[in-house]
Amino acid sequence: MARPLAGAPDMRVHACSVALRHDRITAQGLATQVLDAGFDGLEIWAPHAEALQADWAALARRPVVPMLSGYLPVGTAAFDAQDALRLVGLTTRWQARRLRLFAGGVGWDTASGDDRAAIIRDLRIVADMAQDHGIRIAIETHPGTLADSLPATLALMQGLDHPAVGLNVDILHVWEGGADPLAALPVLSPHLLHLHLKNVTARDRLSVFAPGNVHDAAGSRDGMCPLFEGVLDYRTILSGVPDDADMSLEWFGPAPMATMTADLGRIRLLAARRAA
Repeated sequence: MARPLAGAPDMRVHACSVALRHDRITAQGLATQVLDAGFDGLEIWAPHAEALQADWAALARRPVVPMLSGYLPVGTAAFDAQDALRLVGLTTRWQARRLRLFAGGVGWDTASGDDRAAIIRDLRIVADMAQDHGIRIAIETHPGTLADSLPATLALMQGLDHPAVGLNVDILHVWEGGADPLAALPVLSPHLLHLHLKNVTARDRLSVFAPGNVHDAAGSRDGMCPLFEGVLDYRTILSGVPDDADMSLEWFGPAPMATMTADLGRIRLLAARRAA
């Protein structure tokens, strides 16, 4: 396991293009904002990846893209292997090493045995495709999926048991699922591919991150806050992050680039202090 040391030079912090989902953006504008802000790279949201791929590929100067955040209806009748193959191909065209997916749309304790089997079956199909294309699937820890708690996530990883599958560990959702993130990180580290960082003002505001709300331009933003101003103590949590980790600032509120850039600055300052 990598030696935990927040502030190590190999720790990479990325912006999320999903933060700009309600803005009109161009490939050039997106690349310039991310590079000028000092991010190590950009996590590209699948709708942006579809719309901007040709213009992005033509740019002379563009940030690294470590992960594409996509969606597939695994475990349902709507799952289509050709759609999955197209998404894997899109990921490779962006030269991303990982494709973020969710483990279905039902929580572990709510899911039937047939539900779990169907979700795992479809995830294995996508994982085989990913392996053939030289990328990996990063399953996100998230409520309402088979990775909705620490025990469920570990059981899912054991059930999948696939070399092309790992985790996108969303720190807030690990906490939402009942675990202490700092204690959970060493347990999850064998599967860790990427991290999502965000915070909330109080546990009773977690519903603000429900997909139907965050992707609604008119949705509530009550409870969203900068990384170091919420209930989770990221000054401590970041000390437990492996020193070679890739992490993305996931922001759904107003002033997206300004907020993510300010959070990046505080992460860098914390890193410099720890290094000193």
